[in-house]
Amino acid sequence: MKKSLYSFFKIFILLVLFFCAGCCSVDEDLTASDISVETLEAEMSARVDPQGAYRNSKGFEFRQVVKIPQFLDDDMESVVETKMVMPDKFRITTLKDNEPMQIICSNGNRGWVADRSGKAIKMLDGDKLQQLLTFSKLGTPAGGYRRIFAKVEIFRLSDDDGEFYVLDCTGKNGSSFRFYVDADDFLLRRMKGRMKVGSGTLEYDSRIKSYGLYNGVMIPKVTETVQNGQKQIIELIKYELNPPVSETDFLPPVF
Repeated sequence: MKKSLYSFFKIFILLVLFFCAGCCSVDEDLTASDISVETLEAEMSARVDPQGAYRNSKGFEFRQVVKIPQFLDDDMESVVETKMVMPDKFRITTLKDNEPMQIICSNGNRGWVADRSGKAIKMLDGDKLQQLLTFSKLGTPAGGYRRIFAKVEIFRLSDDDGEFYVLDCTGKNGSSFRFYVDADDFLLRRMKGRMKVGSGTLEYDSRIKSYGLYNGVMIPKVTETVQNGQKQIIELIKYELNPPVSETDFLPPVF
């Protein structure tokens, strides 16, 4: 089950990267920002969701192909399908050869991890559930750095990749995140972080390689992530606002 939780947070990070348009200490030459966090959030929202299609939606669904490069072998490949209803109901299904292998879901009050291969279901509660619900709020119109994190600081960074606004965010549980926002187009380009998962630590570095316009919303199309040393390439293949849903979508399966 620990492996399942790592897989979940690894995929859920992508959900955060979509919409939020141990400490994570990095040796970077950060300087004072010329704008506030509030201004940056407003600019990001205007660029990602210029017509308010996402902000006015009740939910969304997207599918991604996740590839893990292998040395001297074919890439490992799976499909991840995410469905969410505002503000905190979600279902994330990992499929292999079109067969669901793992389902992680929450009805807003309770959460579950279901392993179909082992026909096992584990209820999530306490800190684990609160972590999931915190991430889910980042993926909603009501979300936002200042509403979600205990501490948010903004800086400016100039490096070989360009000019960025950098948000240092610390959660109530001590997990930390660093978001890099392009200073020209106000699109999120990178996210680094460290968080506790069970008795272990998850470290990751995600870079958004390209964006696409889907249903009026600017969405990361290709993302490269290094998680605890393992590289993944994630490509969006479907995105839909206000998909049909059922309450049973957010409950664990019956084996």
